[in-house]
Amino acid sequence: MTRVLEVKPLPGCRVWVRFADGLEGVYAVEPERRGGVFDLLRDPAVFEAVTINPDFGCVEWPVGIDLCPNAMHMEIQQNIGKYGE
Repeated sequence: MTRVLEVKPLPGCRVWVRFADGLEGVYAVEPERRGGVFDLLRDPAVFEAVTINPDFGCVEWPVGIDLCPNAMHMEIQQNIGKYGE
């Protein structure tokens, strides 16, 4: 499984991440597209509370939302350069 080592919140509900294999880039979370519990991430204070789960190496928020690191890794690989990183 791919592990996230570092995460930083960015404007526009995006996060910059660095993975254990060295890949780094920007991932658009898109809470407006996902809906449901992800709508909580529209609040900047909630979004900026992003952390890494030390057990699973995934990006997570204290409101019970997490993202699959494998899916994030794959999307970042496919979109390198799209967000100006």
